Amino acid sequence: MRVVIIGGSHAGIACSMRAREEYPEAEIVLYEKQGTIGFVAQSIPLYLMGAPDFLKLRSYATVEVLESKGIAVRTETVVREVDTVAKEIRFMPRRGTTMGTDRYDKLVLATGSYPSLPLAAGEYHDQLLVVKNYDDAVRIKDLMKTASSVMVVGGGAIGVEMARVMVVNGIRTILLQAAASLLDRYLDDEVAAEVRRSLEDEGLEVHTSALVASIQEETQQGRRVAVVTTEDGHTYTVDGVIYAAGFRPNTGMMGGQLTLGDKGAVVVDDYMQTSVPDVLAVGDCSTTHVTHVAEPVYVPHASEAVRQGEAAAVNLVAPRRRLNPSQGTYNLNFGDETLCVTGISHKRALQEGYDALVASFRNEYITSDRYYTVWLVYERGTHKILGVQVRGNARELYVYADVASLAIERGLTVEDMEYSDFYFKHGFRDPRGTPMILARIVRTQDPVRG
Repeated sequence: MRVVIIGGSHAGIACSMRAREEYPEAEIVLYEKQGTIGFVAQSIPLYLMGAPDFLKLRSYATVEVLESKGIAVRTETVVREVDTVAKEIRFMPRRGTTMGTDRYDKLVLATGSYPSLPLAAGEYHDQLLVVKNYDDAVRIKDLMKTASSVMVVGGGAIGVEMARVMVVNGIRTILLQAAASLLDRYLDDEVAAEVRRSLEDEGLEVHTSALVASIQEETQQGRRVAVVTTEDGHTYTVDGVIYAAGFRPNTGMMGGQLTLGDKGAVVVDDYMQTSVPDVLAVGDCSTTHVTHVAEPVYVPHASEAVRQGEAAAVNLVAPRRRLNPSQGTYNLNFGDETLCVTGISHKRALQEGYDALVASFRNEYITSDRYYTVWLVYERGTHKILGVQVRGNARELYVYADVASLAIERGLTVEDMEYSDFYFKHGFRDPRGTPMILARIVRTQDPVRG
């Protein structure tokens, strides 16, 4: 069996490694257009903040490691076409003109995503930057050396993190968000408002409900600047624009051969199979099934890419192992502050037809300023857990999101979690533990009858 994998990031690497475990005799070939594999985009902020060990952090896998396991890796190679009838791919060296052909028995698309670029008028080239790969990180680092002002377009996870990096480095930073609140895909308004106040306290200038109409690069007083105009007529002049308004799936090479869904991502089933036999899709180019969300959605996320990559490898020959739905579990760090999210927000729960309520509380250390605040989204009547948002500066808050993610996946209620054996929270004003505290609040808000 010849397995061809297109893409050498998280999903492609996970798939190739697991496929070698599952099918020791298979021929496995991985194509990657970049010169290296396994770039960790999450390390870009560390690089911009001056992390001395960035070269180690930027990748967790090497070509040599994969090849030592009998996986052929072809870097600097761009796959131009896929023919699902002939079961062939056509590729070209990144800096060449000669087209090559390869055949497959099983094809795994791990082609990833590309940054959403502005649908704005104007002429913009050097002063517009995106956040995706190592070269982008270097360009942003160079901008930071000379810039006194920067605009970040996009108030999602990447945009907020990049804006904070700029502010912490003493650069006047303006953040434009098209939606009415920051991190609107993850957070409810109350939580988003807290995050916004914290960022503004650090010096970030935030404008929500702000759509970019045009970006124009000009020379002013001997230096190149970007002039950004919004649809409501406001104009901002900055030294550079970091465009972080999300990503789109890289599925153009399929030429209409596969069924596409949300935002143009390849529709896959619970076994990562596409609409065409022997073709699977994983990671940022495919859709994701999210618990309590009716239709598959596009959720580009590193942990989801790894899960999908491994599942595709297991299911290459036949559908053997169903992939559990995602909860969209995230951990975002803003200096000492941490924000963890899993499941759906209250807004999304209402959109999906749930009669949902929110229970929240804040817990603090007795002897320090450490704290965390939890917002629990649950279904009225059943008390089924739908989502959790946690914010604070207490240690290892990501554990709350991990535990809540498992609870949501298993369909647990607040009462199911109430008497679970979690460690005693010594040092907090209320040491009983989050599930027990939330259960009492939920019973007060929504008493169970009968």
